[in-house]
Amino acid sequence: MGDPEVAAERESEQPTTVRQWWRSARPLHGLLAATALSFTGNAIVAVAVPWLIFKRTGSATAAGVAGAAAIAPIVLSALFGGALIDRLGRRFCAVGADLLSAIAVALLAILDEAFSLPFWGILALVALGAVFDGPGAAARETLRPDVARATSTPITRVNAWGEAAEAIGALAGPGIAGVLLVVLGGFNVLWVTVGMFLLSATITTLTIPSHLSPAPIHEPYFRSVVTGLRFLIGEPGLRTVAITAAILVGFIAPFESVVLNAHLQDTGHATFYGFVVAAFAGGGLIGAILYGVVGHRLPERAVLVTTLAVSALGLAVYALLPPLTVLLIVSVLTGIAAGPINPVVAVIMQARTPEHLRGRVIGSYTSVALAAGPLGLLLMGPIVDHTSPRIGFIVIAVGCALATLLAASAKSLKK
Repeated sequence: MGDPEVAAERESEQPTTVRQWWRSARPLHGLLAATALSFTGNAIVAVAVPWLIFKRTGSATAAGVAGAAAIAPIVLSALFGGALIDRLGRRFCAVGADLLSAIAVALLAILDEAFSLPFWGILALVALGAVFDGPGAAARETLRPDVARATSTPITRVNAWGEAAEAIGALAGPGIAGVLLVVLGGFNVLWVTVGMFLLSATITTLTIPSHLSPAPIHEPYFRSVVTGLRFLIGEPGLRTVAITAAILVGFIAPFESVVLNAHLQDTGHATFYGFVVAAFAGGGLIGAILYGVVGHRLPERAVLVTTLAVSALGLAVYALLPPLTVLLIVSVLTGIAAGPINPVVAVIMQARTPEHLRGRVIGSYTSVALAAGPLGLLLMGPIVDHTSPRIGFIVIAVGCALATLLAASAKSLKK
């Protein structure tokens, strides 16, 4: 009866004019819009670059290397960028990351048009752009509790809506990339991404007041990096979700750009790649929204374990290599099952992390979670090249099952 989250939810439901509500909730709307735009831009890059490389080389291994180049820099940039968030400010880092990402992506489009970049040149610029993705995403996530307080919105809903905004980006990005690859061709598609990053930075600047978050804490930089990582490793619940996420990412990272890409290329359905990815993302959007509606009534551990288990089962169906129509349906259903995973992890993280450590702990979590991603991408390419996409799908499903077993057996998540 005294649950402050329930009280905040009731307060948010009090009668008000549409204009007053819109004005008071502007920081929430701005954060969600900026998140959707930034993730849409990243999704376009994530689809277009491996696709163009696979088309140029015909190699799943090369596509996997490109995917690894897009993830590997985030492992370190999120770790060190998380400390910068606490040092420079959450809003400042969110805006700065979008601006720097826009510059990096523009360089890739300009230089490939001018010099027809070799494979290593593309990888270098993809890696440069990825350096800013981790800190930017972490900065927007650290803003969620601040926005929730400012708008009297339950944190479970803000997290769910934030993940839904990311899912919108993952849903719209592949479809937009597919259309742009046909209409514009080559790396010209990346100019749309540049525009999205710039618009995201503008919206964040105009809608989220600088005073919304606590003043940055100035302390020795490397000490703050170590403090965040040490807290993540030392807190049992956070350590469990970080290791679970690392296992999950290691096996899931090559799912789209390597295994699914190769399967659709082999079966003559390459043009439907964006639709299948969008179907999965659309399901994730539905799942995140559903969690936002009922998540505050459910125990976090039960939600995490259940969604991981159902997602593993869904991914196992891909190994049956079903017809395209069935593949699209399975993608939607698996996406729905996976949709609540990130929002519930965010709730666990925020509940167990002190306010002044939030940026560096979330950055450390992102770094640990993504650490296995490049390895998974590098290993899965040769596996698919020397066996078949079916084997790749089986390996991914087994990895998700391992992550489920870890979360289910961890006592640290029971409290």
